[in-house]
Amino acid sequence: MTYKALLLVLGVAGYLALSARGRFEEEDPSSLSFRYPHHISISWETAPVSSQSISWRTHDTVRVSFVEYLETTATPFFKDQVKRLSAKTERHTADDGTWNHHSANIQGLKPNTTYSYRVGNHMYWSEWAEFTTASGTREPFSFIYFGDVQRDIYSLGSRTIRKAIMDKPDAKFLLFGGDLVHRGAENLGNWNEFFPTGGWVYQSYPLLATPGNHEYANAASPDYLTKHWRLNFTFPQNGPAGQEEETYFVDYNNIRLISLNLIRYPIDKPGTQKMLVWLEERLKEFKGDWVIITHHYSMEQLARNREAGVRFPEFKALYERYQVPLVLTGHEHVYARGRMNGTLPIYVVTVSGPYQNAIRFPDWIERAGSSLQLYQLIDITPTRIQYTSKTVRGDVYDAFSIEKDKKGRLKFTASPSLGPESLLPPDKFETRYKKELVDSYAKDRDNYLNRKK
Repeated sequence: MTYKALLLVLGVAGYLALSARGRFEEEDPSSLSFRYPHHISISWETAPVSSQSISWRTHDTVRVSFVEYLETTATPFFKDQVKRLSAKTERHTADDGTWNHHSANIQGLKPNTTYSYRVGNHMYWSEWAEFTTASGTREPFSFIYFGDVQRDIYSLGSRTIRKAIMDKPDAKFLLFGGDLVHRGAENLGNWNEFFPTGGWVYQSYPLLATPGNHEYANAASPDYLTKHWRLNFTFPQNGPAGQEEETYFVDYNNIRLISLNLIRYPIDKPGTQKMLVWLEERLKEFKGDWVIITHHYSMEQLARNREAGVRFPEFKALYERYQVPLVLTGHEHVYARGRMNGTLPIYVVTVSGPYQNAIRFPDWIERAGSSLQLYQLIDITPTRIQYTSKTVRGDVYDAFSIEKDKKGRLKFTASPSLGPESLLPPDKFETRYKKELVDSYAKDRDNYLNRKK
């Protein structure tokens, strides 16, 4: 065989091998891409008015990655205006292979300004996407809240997220109340579904989240969160020592949003006390208009096969002392909204994904729901929080407002025009729950509905 013939054979063989590898990677659900950046999301590590954090993933052969950015222009001929920032990179071997996770925090940005950006290296770049910094003023704005997505993320959880964005395209950010996935330590069936579910949405709308118990490899482990939490997201590091990016706060214009990792509560009492002290300091010092708190576990267990009783009495007392208006939670896979002891805050328990539970009916619930996928639109002004919960059809399921008068007094008003409550037991109700819980459901439901008349 001649030298040229040998080169030709080797070249054809290499081409076929690369083509086969490319086809395999395109078809293999465990790998969304070989070299191109994916699992891209934006958030905030520092102030929303002047920064934007970005996280993404590549194959481990891509050891160096960058973010390129500029103020958005109408023309595509902006090459000379692009700035470049090197990413921090961490290699991690997971159940679907070895990957490099990259992150960067762009700082020194202008307020209320739209920027274009992309991430990658050499020939392998993401598409250009846009984000807009906060204004830093008290202008009205909206954000979207999601409860647990968790299971069947791509097939069914996706419709909630996409419907919410179509409904509120001018939302400033997305907030997830934990259990974004079912197995936080695994990519297959979990993070490899969560990120394609959002796709370009997570590249364009800042994403904030509080950890859920399913973001743990083992909820009783001293290692707490799986590595995937900090690998996949870049959140603030302003929480108590050792709780960075899980317990934190973000000041967006006139509100302070506080994430509390209360998954620590049953397994880390010292860490919880440290969090309580930290929380009170954050509540004392804030001089803006509204504080909104999120944590995954609800203040009381509401799934029908769980015990009654307040989970976090010390935190409940602190919320009431500082007049926290709204606490956003999940975990129970039902919908509930109400006030404990007839006073603020309003506690919301909600679910975005398809996994549903049957509900208990404690006295404090003012609006209940089950067997529903929901998203929450929250509109903010200096004197008003308007809350609307909608189904994936776009129908209003719940709505209320919290208004503040000139003396700082808060007034809660539920919408007077809400439809009937959906209280259907979930699929396989009779086999998932003990017989006595199934047999007593109709009576408990009717007692709940009768006491509201």
